[in-house]
Amino acid sequence: MITHKKTVQDMTQNTSIIEHAPNSHTFRVKVDKVVPFFILSDVHYDSYHCQRDLLKRHLDEIKAKDGYIISIGDWFDVMGCHRDPRSKGSDVRSEYFRKDASYLDLIVNDAFEFLKPYAENLILMGYGNHETAIMNHRDTDILNTLVFLLRQVGSPVVKGGYSGYFNINLQKTDTQSSSYLIAYHHGGGGNAPRSKGILHADMDAKNYPDADLIISGHNHQKGHWPLVCYRRHANSGKIVFQTRYWVKTGTYKRNEDSPLIGGWEVEKKFDPTPLGGYFLDLEYKRETVDGKSKVSIIDTLIDAK
Repeated sequence: MITHKKTVQDMTQNTSIIEHAPNSHTFRVKVDKVVPFFILSDVHYDSYHCQRDLLKRHLDEIKAKDGYIISIGDWFDVMGCHRDPRSKGSDVRSEYFRKDASYLDLIVNDAFEFLKPYAENLILMGYGNHETAIMNHRDTDILNTLVFLLRQVGSPVVKGGYSGYFNINLQKTDTQSSSYLIAYHHGGGGNAPRSKGILHADMDAKNYPDADLIISGHNHQKGHWPLVCYRRHANSGKIVFQTRYWVKTGTYKRNEDSPLIGGWEVEKKFDPTPLGGYFLDLEYKRETVDGKSKVSIIDTLIDAK
């Protein structure tokens, strides 16, 4: 039997990340107040249409809070490779046209330089379909390269999967802690012009029954939906209500093509989509209920616009 388990610990010794499997991690953080996170996907950083000013503003905000960043796929766009039918030369930023360097290498290096100020805040970067397309058609793993570069400058970031679990363990003391489980899946399917992807909410709740928060991206829609279910309390045996949030994480890519000119999104009749990600604040709380001490995590979800 092979056990896959390794630990990454940051320089401050206040956090550590345990990798149980390539797509299953536990993030341990010592807490004496609210712990802030920022969750995003579908940045499409190298796209001409990426709203980098908005992205930088949100990353600066979580950095100022000493918070942590979780990205669940499509950090890259990378649609300017030779014979890629999804884009044209005018969609590629001019800095990625050089005779003495690879298009993909230039994009990875540029993303690394952009993320370097946030290296200590990054804790998870997962795959999206744009990264896996490059793996399948170009035989290189650009996300793996980016994570490797960030780790060289002290980032605790780990590489996740296309889907997986990220368990956040808030440690009040050496003997007191509580966990908050995030299930993530980059997403699949089309643009979901009518449902906005909400039809996946109940199915995801079935597929990830233990999760406190379920997040996905891919279709560039944005929103959150409460899922209320019955749970049997493990210790008391009582039946309790549990509310979990299902979240679509949005995008930072805005298509500015004219409907008269065309483009990939226009020709596929994709709808305009909202920008930004979500801030998530977690608070460790101990209270007395019916004479008994109870520990819980209070989660607050905030739309980053």
